[in-house]
Amino acid sequence: MFKNYFLVAVRTLRRNLGYTTLNVVGLALGITCSLLLFLVIRHELSYDTFHGKADRIYRINVDKISAHGPENNAGTPFPMLALLKASLPELTPATHLFNEEGGTFMVLSLNDKEAPRKFREEKNVLFVEPEFFDLFDFPTDGVNGKQALKDLNTVLLTKTIADKYFPGENPVGRVLRMNNQVNLKVTGVIPDAPENTDLPYQMLIDYESSRKINTFANDSWNSTYSNQQIYFALSPGANLKQAEDRLNEVAAKYRPRSPGEQERYTFQPLTQVHFDERYGNFKGRTISKTTLWAMALIGMFLVLVASINFVNLATAQALRRAKEVGMRKVLGASKPQLMTQFLLETGMITLTALSLSVVLTELLLPPLSNLLELQLAFSILHDPLLLLFLAVLLVAVTFFAGFYPAMVISGFQPISALKSKTATARAAGLSLRRTLVVLQFTVCQVLIICTIIVHNQMEYFRSASLGFDKEAIVNIPLPAGKAKDLMVLRPQLEAHPAIKATSFAIAPPSANIDMNTSFRYDEFSVERNFSVNMKMADEHYLKTFNIPLLAGRMYEKSDTMREFLVNETFLRQVGETNPQAAVGKDLVINGNQNQGKIVGVVKDFHLTSLRDKIQPVVMSTFTDIYLFLNVKLEQKNTKAALAHLQNVYQSAYPDDVFHYEFFDDSIARFYEGEQRQAYLFKVFSVIAILIGCLGLYGLVAFMVAQRTKEVGVRKVLGASSASIVGLFCKDFAQLVLIAFVIAGPISYYFMEQWLQDFTYRINIGYWVFLAACVLTLIIALTTVSVQALRAAFSNPVKALKTE
Repeated sequence: MFKNYFLVAVRTLRRNLGYTTLNVVGLALGITCSLLLFLVIRHELSYDTFHGKADRIYRINVDKISAHGPENNAGTPFPMLALLKASLPELTPATHLFNEEGGTFMVLSLNDKEAPRKFREEKNVLFVEPEFFDLFDFPTDGVNGKQALKDLNTVLLTKTIADKYFPGENPVGRVLRMNNQVNLKVTGVIPDAPENTDLPYQMLIDYESSRKINTFANDSWNSTYSNQQIYFALSPGANLKQAEDRLNEVAAKYRPRSPGEQERYTFQPLTQVHFDERYGNFKGRTISKTTLWAMALIGMFLVLVASINFVNLATAQALRRAKEVGMRKVLGASKPQLMTQFLLETGMITLTALSLSVVLTELLLPPLSNLLELQLAFSILHDPLLLLFLAVLLVAVTFFAGFYPAMVISGFQPISALKSKTATARAAGLSLRRTLVVLQFTVCQVLIICTIIVHNQMEYFRSASLGFDKEAIVNIPLPAGKAKDLMVLRPQLEAHPAIKATSFAIAPPSANIDMNTSFRYDEFSVERNFSVNMKMADEHYLKTFNIPLLAGRMYEKSDTMREFLVNETFLRQVGETNPQAAVGKDLVINGNQNQGKIVGVVKDFHLTSLRDKIQPVVMSTFTDIYLFLNVKLEQKNTKAALAHLQNVYQSAYPDDVFHYEFFDDSIARFYEGEQRQAYLFKVFSVIAILIGCLGLYGLVAFMVAQRTKEVGVRKVLGASSASIVGLFCKDFAQLVLIAFVIAGPISYYFMEQWLQDFTYRINIGYWVFLAACVLTLIIALTTVSVQALRAAFSNPVKALKTE
């Protein structure tokens, strides 16, 4: 029996090749998208779940509420770990993690008799304590990590870095010189860090060595540095809330709160670090779970839209099979047997589409991985979860797409079917099919509207004024603590005619380097209930970045903090309304360690992305922590200017590697996640529209078949081809407009929520919805017109000859 079902299904599908092809293509597109999204979502949800203690590991964050608003940071004061180990033994093992990156540049050279080979590592250089290996289960291939890093100035290399620095050699026992400051002995080689971790590393260095190269390292409770973090494991049976309260109680003795300030240390589960952009992570990339569920929903809807196409095409095809069904029933076939036959046909189409989608996934996965900067694995035979997903997808699509058409077709009355008098309007479920088309185009219009809004927000990012000049400026990272070596060569730097200005600073105006501290303003009154962001820069900073000075003057040249500039937000927060009034006032920062007078007020500029509010800023000089040389260039001759900069740089730092980045490129990185979302929205919108057009083709095919004689009569009575096309287009225009009424509020709600993440954002104008509606109408009516024209130009005699 099953063999007969199979043979009949194969013959039917071959005989209706066009129908089969449309269904296979539509389903394959939907399944491919859902499969790719499944791989992405599964990868994102797997971050740091492979550690044995993953359910007990936490990171210490700090949440502060001040006059400036909420502030969130994953950084902790340097003395906190010692306090934690002494006062909270239930939070063990615990370790500092210090990530040396964020613009700081690391140069490593081989300390041997040969000419030094120089390498530059921009990120993923992690300083850890031996307890790191008690806490985390990263692969070590038998290397005893605790023993390898128990001594000062020791380093573990990953296999990739070991092969890079010591090709074909055993690096154990060799010595690396870091930043030309500290020698590190290689004590082992370990596997590369897994892709799905928010603690990536290329090398692991003993934590105490970080104090030799970390300019910010100190024993003060008044300052935090976001790249200095603490992780711990909660002992079994310990109460997390009580431990958190106890830490805040003890820490308050060393870090007193200012009046009106609310600050609390919180414990964040390791498995949630990847999904919380408030605090960030060493990976430098987060994704909200809301975004993941939105991706899952998109994948489900694309499969749903493709399945709706199948229903539309199958029921349109039903009229052609009415006599076949009638004959089968006369010969004794039961309704369950006929339903089995048609479900088998659906299963074969779905299986073919699934096979095609596997091929498409293999082809599309590499470019998708490059776009998202992920290492996505796709191996059906070695991935039980993927096999289960495909099996569930096969069964679900077969049942959802095939059950209703099978029920409709098997329900034909044999006598009516054999006489070609099947009640087609009822049998084909026209009202239901129209409802499905409305659902299809609702999904399409939601995606189109979201795509337009995301694109406009990205354009706003590119065009919005940031309060400074970013064009034709290069940022050159400097060795930590060695800016003076290059500052004395400033006349040589500026000797080239294509170099307009130079400035040394801790960072350019917008960067992921934050240095926050408490302060006292005006006659050393009590500390305010908010901290300020310190921007250490030389006296040429405002000129280089074209930052306007509103009152007073630029501070004078100095190696240490003596005079200060503040921004407009600072003035508002301390209650000043006139910029000139702040000039000459006293300012004390960094726990009474530095004091001076405010000599000027600068116009507000953005310190980070447009997601965040502008923070209160205090600017001053401090040569020891300048990490960047910022150079304003003439755009016509940048190549020669960069070559000149490299020559001067190498004369100051002969043991280092010259590197530069254009400032506008570094700012663009703030929005890489949104750029990827915008691109994916565009792709999914196109696919949804394509699938929707296939569905329209099926519905119009049904309507043309149903109304063949009506069209013939209208033509005999003198109707024009245009009026007949308009007859069909009118119905579908109504469906698109109904879909728009549903899609508009849905898309507005979700995009309004998305835009809430940005302090500076676009307003959603009515034209966005109008454009989406018009675009969908044009696409839909074009698709309908192709089929309607065939009916309009057909010979009416053929339609009426059976009457």
